[in-house]
Amino acid sequence: MTRVFLTILTACVGLIAGPAQAASHDTNASTTTIQGLTFDPATGQFTQEEKPDGGWQAFADLLGKITPSVNTGIPLTPSQVTDHIAALISDGRAQDAMDMIQKQEAARAKTDPVGTDVQLEYQKARALAALGRHDQAVALWQSMTENYPELPEPWNALAVEYASQGKLLMARDALNMALTSDPAFAPALENLGHVQMALAQESFAKARSAQGRPAAARPSAAPPAPAPASDDASPASPATDASQAPDAH
Repeated sequence: MTRVFLTILTACVGLIAGPAQAASHDTNASTTTIQGLTFDPATGQFTQEEKPDGGWQAFADLLGKITPSVNTGIPLTPSQVTDHIAALISDGRAQDAMDMIQKQEAARAKTDPVGTDVQLEYQKARALAALGRHDQAVALWQSMTENYPELPEPWNALAVEYASQGKLLMARDALNMALTSDPAFAPALENLGHVQMALAQESFAKARSAQGRPAAARPSAAPPAPAPASDDASPASPATDASQAPDAH
């Protein structure tokens, strides 16, 4: 009886040790899934399969899958770019404006565009003037008046530069050209008034100087010059509104 019991016990121990022994000899056996439990023969353990995350992480993963792999942003139009550049100049950030202008010019050069971006060219001249590079600004505005004589804005801006250098007659001529292009162009009308006032003040100053000369030195046929309205009147400063860009592209 005792011998039979030992035989049965030995058989049971063999059955219990069977899976572990199989795992120790065959570590490459595949896993088995039963009712949501996964048995790994390599470890002899059952694990429960994790349910998909239905919270924010799953939503973030979903968004990541549908995110385009290329830049789908809508590029700014040339007009929007020049508007931004004009705002930078008006805010006193001329160097930032010039950096943007140079990038825009480089981008245009790569596409080999037909024609000229007049708005960008005009704002470049404004930036040059704001940076104190007046000779370059004048040269660019002169070029614009030659290439686009029908636009009043470059003529007006050129007149402002002339007036700031004391070249009032040249400023007056440039303003007259602006008004020839557009007789109702308000900045040129205002600036012409300032320039004419400054020229009148110069004439008053010359008259006072002539009245102070000895009588023998005066021209005999010249009538006496009218006195100025006020002895302390100073020449009026020309308007400096060169910020209005031309409408042509």
